[in-house]
Amino acid sequence: MIEPSPFGRLLRSLRVGQNLTLEALASRSGVSVRTIGDLERGASASPQRRTVDALADGLGLDATDRHAFLRAARSRPRASLETDGPGAISPARVFDFSGRADEIDEALTVLCGPLPAGELRPALVISGAPGIGKTTAAIEILERGKPSTDLPVVFLGLDGFSASPLSPLQAMTGLLRQLPGAEQRPPADLAEAKTRWRAAVDVAPVSVLLDNVANEAQIRPILSICAGDVVVVTSRRSLAGLEGVRRLRLGPLRRDESIAFLHRLIPQADDDDDVSLGEVAALCDDVPLALRVVGNRIASRPGWTVDDLLGRLRTSEDRLRLLVAGDLAVEAAISLSYDELDPRTAALFRWISLIDGRTFGAHLAAAAVRSADLAEVETRLDDLTDLGMLEARGGDRYRLHDLMRLFGRSKLNSSVGADEVARRRDHIRSWLLGSLERAGAWYEPQREPTAPGRSGRGFSGADAAAAWIRTEAEHWWPAYIDAADLGDDAVVCDVADALHWYSDIWITWGNWHRFFSLAASAARKLDDPAQEAAQLGYVAWAEIVEVGDREQAVRTGRAALAAARRAGDLAQEGWAQYYIGWASWTLNRLDEADAAASASIDAFARADETTGSENAQLLSSMVKGRRGQMLESIEETEATLSRVLAADAPDSVTGIVTQYAACLDLVDAYIAVGRYDDAVRVGDRGISIARSLNDDTRVLLMMRRHIRALIRAGEGDAAIAEADEALRMLGPGSSEAFIFERVRKEVSLIRSTGAGDEADRSIPTV
Repeated sequence: MIEPSPFGRLLRSLRVGQNLTLEALASRSGVSVRTIGDLERGASASPQRRTVDALADGLGLDATDRHAFLRAARSRPRASLETDGPGAISPARVFDFSGRADEIDEALTVLCGPLPAGELRPALVISGAPGIGKTTAAIEILERGKPSTDLPVVFLGLDGFSASPLSPLQAMTGLLRQLPGAEQRPPADLAEAKTRWRAAVDVAPVSVLLDNVANEAQIRPILSICAGDVVVVTSRRSLAGLEGVRRLRLGPLRRDESIAFLHRLIPQADDDDDVSLGEVAALCDDVPLALRVVGNRIASRPGWTVDDLLGRLRTSEDRLRLLVAGDLAVEAAISLSYDELDPRTAALFRWISLIDGRTFGAHLAAAAVRSADLAEVETRLDDLTDLGMLEARGGDRYRLHDLMRLFGRSKLNSSVGADEVARRRDHIRSWLLGSLERAGAWYEPQREPTAPGRSGRGFSGADAAAAWIRTEAEHWWPAYIDAADLGDDAVVCDVADALHWYSDIWITWGNWHRFFSLAASAARKLDDPAQEAAQLGYVAWAEIVEVGDREQAVRTGRAALAAARRAGDLAQEGWAQYYIGWASWTLNRLDEADAAASASIDAFARADETTGSENAQLLSSMVKGRRGQMLESIEETEATLSRVLAADAPDSVTGIVTQYAACLDLVDAYIAVGRYDDAVRVGDRGISIARSLNDDTRVLLMMRRHIRALIRAGEGDAAIAEADEALRMLGPGSSEAFIFERVRKEVSLIRSTGAGDEADRSIPTV
């Protein structure tokens, strides 16, 4: 007689509980009366996923009940232990195994390496994402270890993704039955299992592979029984609760390993295909299962080339559907992990699939799921990481690999409508730009950083805000571009204005010119000439310091001046003249620079704009210095520096940036008039100021001048020490390293020949 399965009993209970006939549920779900009846009676024990989803819809199950319904459907009746040893058929070693050399060496050190006296060999736990090749790697490790251990391998699959995985006693029964000459009677309990296991393996040792473990509780007793044996465990979960084990977390293959693997899978591929194979590997996330599927698909079609499938992978809107070869499917492998998630964690996984970029933080994940409970989101992110669906990158950063993102978006699109997805994207963009404005407010004198923003998160201080700006640039920069494309002009201008002083600290970002150009365009569309003047001024700044097009900076400064005059904004007129003068000074057009500096000083005075006035005064001093009026330039620059230090907020970002600019010019001027000790003193101060801004670019720029001053002052050892520090900051391969590497040579030249002028000229100042 056929016994109903647990799923069949649950289905009948839910149907009857809602007073539904078979016909009524069939009408609601679209599943035939016969199929529903077969499932309830147990005549059909393996319903397809779409059938289960249709029945859940017909029964109107909420997220929690649907999750339980799905788990029951995935439960499979287990064969009797009396007739069939569970999970005892070991997968074969694959002939085309590729890569993982470092991981295998690490594993063999654990399993075969020497042990300190009195210590037992720890079990090795291999974990990783779906399709990452945990079982294949485990088998390869044990096979390669045989020359050292000479042990037969006992394999047991523990049904980790079954609704009813093996119990510890069932697992030990399965292991015992594989031992040569072992008694086939099941042990009565774990104590008997331990006695029988130790009696057998102490005489004839074996290696043990426990595959697809569900959780720590399932194998903790087994590891105790097998203590000291060679034991390898695989699981999608990290099994972080296990004590006294060594862990090996498998990630994607390296790109060269992926290409080598594809070559072994695809006979028709040759060395000329390496570029295409590299792109295929990237589209497969370097995941071994995906690579095997792609390789098998091409190899099974002799008429296909690598480029044939590559073209389809590039253009497919549903890449996962192409990653199927026979009974191998990447989507099915991911589904096993996804189906383990509780409803709220599954919802988080779906929503974070909308987050692009390589990594993201918990705050952004909370924004994606619209949750104010950050602690709960962090816990659920940890759950996803533990299950291998996310990669933890350290420092509250996570990575969702592309195939996982595609899977999550597929599930999202099937669970909510396109309108809701669009609304959520709008929310994420608004949150990112609101957070960006709040972060920039810590560096903007006219904004209160602790006041509530229109959206987004707040920050505890300037350092936290700066760290967020730099770390999340891969997210807020596309959001900013989208806002500009969508015509959200007021937001674009507001965000750009909030970041304009911070841009002076993060000069090396590389996108400021486009950033401020988008804001200038937005201001024009708003018909706001004052805002347009401000944004064009920032564009001119970027053309001077980032793009290096000083002629264009003059033209942009003039456009800013025209907008400022249309608006009647004296402060913006002063800034426009300042940028015109600065750009002209870099072009050595000193008459134009002097006239613009004077006009800038006048406009700032009438606008009562102190910060702008001090910068314009510095520009005027720079012009005098370039004309050879060094003593006058020094006097004016020192006076400017004294006024800034005596101001109400000398430690503000604007005050610090102005102080740095003054020190930069003073070092050159003091060297020019032979006051080398003063140049060294001011250079020291400039380096300290730059470090207070956490700005290595400014530190290195000041170091160039300071080293020149040290050489002229006869402090060769100090110059060498500072050059060495600069080289450490730059790191290997830097294009600027040669400047500092020449210092030792030049100091030696000075000491041997006294050729100070030549040495001084060899160290560029800009």
